[in-house]
Amino acid sequence: MCTALSFNQFFGRNLDYEISYGEQVAVAPRNYDFHFRHLDKHESHYALIGMAHVFEEYPLYYDAMNEKGLGMAGLNFVGNAKFYEVKEDKNNVAAFEFIPWILS
Repeated sequence: MCTALSFNQFFGRNLDYEISYGEQVAVAPRNYDFHFRHLDKHESHYALIGMAHVFEEYPLYYDAMNEKGLGMAGLNFVGNAKFYEVKEDKNNVAAFEFIPWILS
């Protein structure tokens, strides 16, 4: 389980996994080519920095902040996630895409 805290202008979180997944600081510059599975790519967006597992040069963010100061964390609550089928008339965002989709 993960925990996050926001107080005034400060934000913190823990990443209390028992093993490492190769997490590292990851920077996505402005207009980095995020390839979303079911959405068009963002033609222009803010730069991001955060902790991520980088897979084939694609950052899978645990948490991040954009250049305007908006930040978020993807917290893990084992056994509580629910995933839905893709619906053509909706914005379908995969869980691993949610942080860059919101912050960019």
